[in-house]
Amino acid sequence: MKTSVLIIALIAAFFAGRPTRALADETNLIFATTEPAGSDDSMRVFTPWAQRLATATNNAIRIDLREGLAIANSMNIYDRVQSDVVQVGILIPSLIGGKFPLTDVAGLPFVTDDSVNASVAFWRLYKTGALDVEYKDIVPLGIGLFPPQDVQLIKAPPTLDNLNGLRLRVVGKLSSELVQKLGATPLVLDPGDQYTALQRHMIDGVISSWMSMGPLHLNDVTGYHVETSLGTGMFIVFMARQKFNSLSATVQQSILDNSGEFLSRSLATGFEARATASRAPAAADPARHTIVQLSAAQSAAWAKAITPVIDNWTASHPGGAELLANYRRIIAEVKAGK
Repeated sequence: MKTSVLIIALIAAFFAGRPTRALADETNLIFATTEPAGSDDSMRVFTPWAQRLATATNNAIRIDLREGLAIANSMNIYDRVQSDVVQVGILIPSLIGGKFPLTDVAGLPFVTDDSVNASVAFWRLYKTGALDVEYKDIVPLGIGLFPPQDVQLIKAPPTLDNLNGLRLRVVGKLSSELVQKLGATPLVLDPGDQYTALQRHMIDGVISSWMSMGPLHLNDVTGYHVETSLGTGMFIVFMARQKFNSLSATVQQSILDNSGEFLSRSLATGFEARATASRAPAAADPARHTIVQLSAAQSAAWAKAITPVIDNWTASHPGGAELLANYRRIIAEVKAGK
């Protein structure tokens, strides 16, 4: 218990923002996390971020965290924020059909191999204005990319040169196209149905990052794990632009000063910690679990097989090739410490 208290205290201290002058009026913003009470994200990121804003503004800006699904969920959070039922929410772009096609650049395969650098890079890409057409109605406060997706299987496949004949649970059109190019059959299942489908051998595996394996108990029904980079997803902490613009310039600046790249890095750091925690039990049990990485030749073969998917994406999105090139360039800069 003492250790947990100390960790939370250290996190809160880390998030302590630089003080700004006191604001004339108190601003209260309801933040619907759409996550269970006491979630890792709330403990590691959202609560310390709320404390940071309060400290930086002498309590003039208060973030009222509302956990659970009572007032919003992942499917309706966009509308709840736009209608001002809540003022801050967590957006999963892939769930909002047609609004964020360019944002999908973050989900392309073999672009990045970690969450933190990718999140910082994507935030910087957003700040270039290249995605402004998609964010005209919202103001992102932080963007956290999940760890890259791996291939989590019940048992070892006949070969790792491809995924021929395997039935794999996927999320979204892009992921479906990727696994088909690698020879597998994509299947769409609700997250809660994955365990039973694996247990009953209705599917051979799932395309998933380690971050989801522990919470959904999927390590119990898988035993062969291919660590690669078949795209990713993201959380965007956001406000409605109309609401944000209604705030005073001082309040707006205070929020931005204590969010942005800092909040993006914090989100991703939390995601990486969750992935590490989910991976640990499998790594500690070699009798039941085998964790492998593709060889250089296998990676090259996979990359070649899915190149048409990337080419199709860049061709079907105006400016897509330039956007992808810029994102890769920024990732390289972040990794180089710039």
